Amino acid sequence: MTIDVTGDGSPEFEPTNVVEQQLLAAANGDLEQQKAFERFILDETLYVATPEAPAEETVTVSQGESIALLNVLLDDGRQAAAVFTAPQRVAEAFGEVGAIGIQGRILFEMIRATPAVLNPGQAYGVVWEPETLAAMLGLPTERTIEKETRILLGSPADPPAELVDRLKATFGGVPHVEAAWLALAAWPETQTQSWYLDVRTSSADHEPIRRALPDAVEGADMHGRPLDLVINPVGQTEGVGIVIVEPAGRPEPAKKQSLLGRLFG
Repeated sequence: MTIDVTGDGSPEFEPTNVVEQQLLAAANGDLEQQKAFERFILDETLYVATPEAPAEETVTVSQGESIALLNVLLDDGRQAAAVFTAPQRVAEAFGEVGAIGIQGRILFEMIRATPAVLNPGQAYGVVWEPETLAAMLGLPTERTIEKETRILLGSPADPPAELVDRLKATFGGVPHVEAAWLALAAWPETQTQSWYLDVRTSSADHEPIRRALPDAVEGADMHGRPLDLVINPVGQTEGVGIVIVEPAGRPEPAKKQSLLGRLFG
């Protein structure tokens, strides 16, 4: 997360609630404070604009409800959900329109398929990509690997112990999972890192695997990285990283250092 300070002559930002106080502190702090802000807002009330609520009135919704939200346009032409830290920020952006208060975690689960912008038009705001929202929620992201995409995989020097334990416990009960590895992936094109969960199955039905993952990773310490899920057929070259599900008939590993070794810290 990068908190953007627009510097465009906007009036001085005066916090109106504890969420805005934390936003201001994160903007003036380091990366750890910014990550702490992302964890903090999951349990706080955030606001969205909707034509379904009466103008100048704030209502609340709960999990499972469906609502129409007002979006904003990003510089690259994509639509992004507009999220706000207070009802008055909604009015400042859209004028006389209804506002809805939603717990951050529930809201992000509703909108995580698209980008989101916190406080568009304000002096302090954040742009979240879908993969960032998924990481904030502790959810996996399924990634399609193109042939020309370069990826570096290795065993992490600092393994995510809680995540590994939970994945092992979960996959022990998922049918047709015949092997699985968790690696640390480096994506040179985007200069990012993620956890790379390589699952092998001979079944054409991948839904049991997808359905099992959210419960396995929710609330686990991801060390600040998203989780990519890649489902491959059995019979390919053995995976890289920490063994989550031991391949059937796997021979004893040779006592030698992998070419990749422990690449990443």
